[in-house]
Amino acid sequence: MTRPTKRAAALLAAGALLSGAASYAVFAPTAEAIPGAQEKCAFGLKEITPASGWQPLGLAVTVNNGTSARKVVTNLSADMGVSEQAEIRVGYKVDRGPVREKYYGPGNLANHTDFWQTRNALAVIPLGKGTHTITPYWRISGSSDKGGAFEGGCFVVEGRTQ
Repeated sequence: MTRPTKRAAALLAAGALLSGAASYAVFAPTAEAIPGAQEKCAFGLKEITPASGWQPLGLAVTVNNGTSARKVVTNLSADMGVSEQAEIRVGYKVDRGPVREKYYGPGNLANHTDFWQTRNALAVIPLGKGTHTITPYWRISGSSDKGGAFEGGCFVVEGRTQ
């Protein structure tokens, strides 16, 4: 082949590749980072005191590991307020097991501040094969006259993605 013919063939091949990539980008379905079944949000005011003990936040998420055991990464994010000299503790319940604090990640979710803040807690939870439900719980650590409040938040479990 002559040099101009080689150049034309290379340009034609490059154009075909770019055209194919552009068609895929325009017409292919999008891939979601977090499938809908792996997240839950809840809004509305909830309040607890130390006497309440562990309470679910209403953010249970069910995931299916299929035929493999694997770890999942969770992120709990919530707007919370807490009394002076108290803290909000977080724990997780997997399936019908006990609530576990400081087992999968940090246990302290919130300390007192003058204003409410968005709080985040990350946990890494090993799960066996099959379907599992993970439920975040909260409690107040402090004297009996203390309390805490949750106004809204989300819980995301990132596990198996395709």
